[in-house]
Amino acid sequence: MRIDLDKVRQLGEEYGWEIPQIEQALATAIRLCYADQDMLVEVDVDLDGGDIACRRFTGDGPSATWIDIRDPLMPTIKSFMKVMEMVQWGDGSPGRVLDGVVTGYRDGGVIYRVGANMVFVPENLLAVMDYHTRPPLGSEQILVLINSREGGGERGMRMATRRGKEFVAAVMESFHPDSLSGIWMGASNSWAVLRMKQEHMNTWLESGGVNIKYMQQVLGIRRITVIPEGRGESALERRNNEIETFISNAWRDCRVAKLDNQSVVVHTPLDSTDPRKIRTFLSMLKKFAPDREQVVL
Repeated sequence: MRIDLDKVRQLGEEYGWEIPQIEQALATAIRLCYADQDMLVEVDVDLDGGDIACRRFTGDGPSATWIDIRDPLMPTIKSFMKVMEMVQWGDGSPGRVLDGVVTGYRDGGVIYRVGANMVFVPENLLAVMDYHTRPPLGSEQILVLINSREGGGERGMRMATRRGKEFVAAVMESFHPDSLSGIWMGASNSWAVLRMKQEHMNTWLESGGVNIKYMQQVLGIRRITVIPEGRGESALERRNNEIETFISNAWRDCRVAKLDNQSVVVHTPLDSTDPRKIRTFLSMLKKFAPDREQVVL
């Protein structure tokens, strides 16, 4: 079976690849055809000459030799495109952090250029800041690949996200691997609460919290609250310590009146007259400690 080399060249050029890259991708696709049959082969592809050479190793010891394959197995165009995707995007798994350049807008979402590819972030997956103020053309932003294609089909653009717990966690981990042990999102994904070991927390908060302020801009969110992992002899003591620290860090003037394994009672500041601020705080407290009844005095 032969493959349409003109079509292969056209697809590769659409990806912005040079001829050697296209040849290597086709050679890989051919090897995979044989790997499915538990056979190892060597492949050389010459697009300009229209030639494909394939051979396999046979025999053992001194008698072993290479044998040319006259009519090698060939991938379908669809299989070849899957190999191109694998080469271009790695395994295409969700969670891959990418640098994109804003190149356009559509249906409230933003189109990015990532290398030679276009990636689409729909409106409901934009960061809060992007949602309220459209990022300017040519600006660079970080996005996280998700496991789907915009519009469906093999040729659709990859989709990405700039919103939510998975996005924040993936980006934070790319800056400081293994630093997070917990993450909570609230206020319509504009507020992130991050739990980490004390040494990681010190790094993030050094120099007046410049690293955290930078991450707020990168992530397009309004607020990040960092807390250390709880301290104490028992799991309950460590958890209570985390809740107290969260309340103190999230609202400095708020006080814990009572805290046990069933409820948390808090005193809000006497001069607090903003009901929206109270609702936002209590909503995040509920997410952070869903097993405790909340009482506000």
